[in-house]
Amino acid sequence: MAKNDKDLSFEAQKAQEAKEARKKLKAAEKAKPEKEKEKKAATGKKKGKKFLRWFRDFRGETKKIVWPDFKTVMKGTGIVIMTVIIIGSMVWIVDWMLTNAIAFARTAAQGSVTEQIEESGEPNFDDLLGGLLDNVTSDEAEEPEDEAGEEATEPEEETTEE
Repeated sequence: MAKNDKDLSFEAQKAQEAKEARKKLKAAEKAKPEKEKEKKAATGKKKGKKFLRWFRDFRGETKKIVWPDFKTVMKGTGIVIMTVIIIGSMVWIVDWMLTNAIAFARTAAQGSVTEQIEESGEPNFDDLLGGLLDNVTSDEAEEPEDEAGEEATEPEEETTEE
């Protein structure tokens, strides 16, 4: 029987703790709307004070900044200018090399066309361009014609004198 008494007292103690926890929770829920009302009323008054406090803090923080002296600024500026000149020169050299490589490839291709013309009298563009011109027909290359069969011309602008 002693064991049952201990179990009952333990269960009674747990039940009592649960009741107290529920009471605290209800009291906190009731106090919550009152706190929110107080906050809403206080925020309107405190906005101006918050801004002034922020501004004072901001001024204080800017006074803590250690500004570099003239010599340090000039040294950093010189490093930036030299870096820009070096990288710009490298880009210019690469651009110049690629431009000359493309120009060399063009002259080499033109040289092979001239050799074909000298040998056969006509250039073989199909071999040179790898069939890229197959889709272009001779009709598309000509000037557009109107219904009468004449070449279309642009209308002349009429000038009015006033």
